[in-house]
Amino acid sequence: MRRILFLFLDGVGLGPAGPANPLSSLPGTAFRRLGGGAPWTRALPETTTARHLVRPLDATLEVDGLPQSGTGQATLFTGVNCAERVGRHFGPYPHSATHDVLDHENLFHRVQALPSVPDEAVAFANAFPPQFFDASSRRWTVTTRCCAGAGVPLRDLDALRARRAVAADLTAQGWRDALQLDVSPRTPAEAAEALVATHRDHTLTLFEFFQTDKVGHERIDLPPSVLLSRLDQFLRRVLERLDPTQDTLIITSDHGNLEDTRHTQHTRNPVPLIAYGWAAPHLADARTLADVTPGIVEALRTGLGGR
Repeated sequence: MRRILFLFLDGVGLGPAGPANPLSSLPGTAFRRLGGGAPWTRALPETTTARHLVRPLDATLEVDGLPQSGTGQATLFTGVNCAERVGRHFGPYPHSATHDVLDHENLFHRVQALPSVPDEAVAFANAFPPQFFDASSRRWTVTTRCCAGAGVPLRDLDALRARRAVAADLTAQGWRDALQLDVSPRTPAEAAEALVATHRDHTLTLFEFFQTDKVGHERIDLPPSVLLSRLDQFLRRVLERLDPTQDTLIITSDHGNLEDTRHTQHTRNPVPLIAYGWAAPHLADARTLADVTPGIVEALRTGLGGR
């Protein structure tokens, strides 16, 4: 069965190379491999082959101001220019003007509606702690609102312990330290194994990694180099476990942030779009965040029809 693993990296843009950009001199191998041998900077060369796509995406959506997560992610996961719909960039939570499209026309809905998709075709691989489910006034993010609208279950502590879900920080360190939960520690490579195991059971699996944005905002005390090293270990194991004839790894972001450590704000830099695997050609015409969901849907429409 042909499958897509969608890795959403929050707050990762393609900025100029230089000492202020931690993506300029990545020490690991996975980032370089995914970038076609080049660092993830504004000079990242475009690649378009049958199994590998690398290109920049416009995250500004032709709207003034700094892109924000609420409208950027809503655009990314629906294919609708939600910044234009709202009339400005908005975040971090989804704007009320985008609720309807998120509830009824998101990526999960569109994959579920495809012919020939199996039951439980889509999955959101992030684990959520008990405190999230107990919240009396939960604030839905774009991704959790997409899940609620499409009936995609959110994974919990039991799923994390069973290695059928992944903690947002990969290692579950935050679950143990900040939340005092009994969770076994794991390496980034072990987190990757859990993600790939989940991916193999579904047509489309989404994993959201938002520590990149938090580090860019200096909301967690973690050097960018350490974070990117962990992420590289994670990506390296994911790539080792995927079969590009049956699997495609898609990576993109909602706005820039981490690539410019001179400040803690978002940027108007383009964001990377990387597809590694059979579905890469279906994203060759993508130019903005609004083009990702239609490309994924068309890839699966074609790929599943050709099984």
